[in-house]
Amino acid sequence: MSDPALRPIDRLDAEWEVIGRTADSRHALSLLAAAEPSVAALGAADLSGLVAAMDLMRHHADSARAARLFQAMLRSAGVHPLVPRAALQAMVPGLVGVARRLSWGRGGDWESGGQFFLDAITTAWEVIVEWAGQDRPYAVLDLLSAVRCRLRRQLLHHRELRDRAVLSVFDAAEADQAADPGVANDLQELAREIEELDRRGADPVDTATLYANQVLGISLSELARMTGASRRRVVDRRDRAARSLFA
Repeated sequence: MSDPALRPIDRLDAEWEVIGRTADSRHALSLLAAAEPSVAALGAADLSGLVAAMDLMRHHADSARAARLFQAMLRSAGVHPLVPRAALQAMVPGLVGVARRLSWGRGGDWESGGQFFLDAITTAWEVIVEWAGQDRPYAVLDLLSAVRCRLRRQLLHHRELRDRAVLSVFDAAEADQAADPGVANDLQELAREIEELDRRGADPVDTATLYANQVLGISLSELARMTGASRRRVVDRRDRAARSLFA
């Protein structure tokens, strides 16, 4: 079975297979070639051919030429709406590298590597649109760096929120137990089981959510407010920990 993280790439490729060879694509390539001599010299028939040629260059140690072509695409992205889309397609191998460096979003607020890569694609598109018309000598490296930095900020922000949520929940647990030493035996037992689940490496936010809801009696709505997550996300985290607990 293929890696789920790669499925958005497959969908992107499938879409490009259709639109990259259309009459619109051929027209866009002619406009781009008229504006950029380096593109004209390539002799591609359409934008799909241009992206494929750039991919071959990277595989044959001619990445510098591919980078210059990408610079030209970004510089003249305004000649036709399909040129930015071609630039995005050309960035896919680099985006995969960025995703791997960031461990496919592990530890962040993404349910899967596939969702993380969708965010990477969206972020890359936003940067391409923002930078369209600019002449950047290191356009490829600049764009990949911008995407990596934006995604990394999201990742660090989520981890900060997660750590705050965990601390607030367990601080509340300590205060509750200090105020009421006679906590019911079944709740004490459940608390020990959840703490053991946490020690076994379960997601700390999941276990903290289960602990807060089932042991401390904090409502799901209140947990959503405390952590900044949606109520649905809180329910998902609680239920995931509960499944691990009783597996």
